[in-house]
Amino acid sequence: MHDRNSDVQNLEFHYKAFGCNIASAFPLEGLLPADGVPDVWIREGKVPVQIPGPENSHAYIMVGEDGFAFRVQDIGCFLVRGGREIIAEPSDACEPEAHTLFILGTCMGALLMQRGLLPIHGSALELGGRHIIITGCSGAGKSTLAAALNKRGSAFLADDVAALREDADGAFRILPAFPRQKLWRDTAERIFGGVGDFTRIPGIRDKYHVPMEGGFIRSPQKLAALFELTASPGNEVMISEVRGPGKLMTIMRNVYRPELIEFMGKRQEHFMRCSRLGAQLPVFHLERPEHGFSVDEQIQAMTQRLNEIRV
Repeated sequence: MHDRNSDVQNLEFHYKAFGCNIASAFPLEGLLPADGVPDVWIREGKVPVQIPGPENSHAYIMVGEDGFAFRVQDIGCFLVRGGREIIAEPSDACEPEAHTLFILGTCMGALLMQRGLLPIHGSALELGGRHIIITGCSGAGKSTLAAALNKRGSAFLADDVAALREDADGAFRILPAFPRQKLWRDTAERIFGGVGDFTRIPGIRDKYHVPMEGGFIRSPQKLAALFELTASPGNEVMISEVRGPGKLMTIMRNVYRPELIEFMGKRQEHFMRCSRLGAQLPVFHLERPEHGFSVDEQIQAMTQRLNEIRV
């Protein structure tokens, strides 16, 4: 029988994120301190799984009914098991601390799914007293928009991965992640005037950790709306409410690491959870010009739509 108590004694770093109390063998910079007994364990060691393919290639594999293992070139191997355990095995080529980016990204996304949570790829924050998620594909401008709101004092719940918990009352609530945002140099310079006060993220060229100027929300908050941001050739910011089947499609395509759903055998469970969310959540399509800087207009459009939503 595995002795969890001895594990906890050997894991000296304790944190809180996504509703979990985490005990880790190594520091995870930027996370808040734990407030209870650990229910997630992160270790560094040999991943006891034969991952297919060449030794230094990208690959992943299911492990039993509740395990997921993967390998990242020049970073290492990882095992996520039972919604409670992460084992990291950095490769010799891995830059110091670079593997923690994957622990807080892909590993955490898989762990959240194993715990029955819905991870959305986007930033969660407060706007006008409501709590929203800004999502969209890579390059849509969601990080720039979220950074602009951060600079203006909007309090954050999450950056990049927003975990939703479906509560007994049927409401979906955003679980606080950790008080940091990741920004490319050009975005940080445009919004904050430079990167001199920020820390570069290991393993990623010209991407930086940015503290939350607007403060960090430490308790779960009911999700009021989801905004999917896209760029278009037009000259104006346009916003429209998504209705009908398009709403469910919008939610499902913006899940964090959606390829894991099918792979982990959670397709039906995931579909029903997204359907229940879509039945109660206002979803908007926010379109911005692909050229120019229009965050003021984007924020104005979102604020107007939020004011029209009945509480």
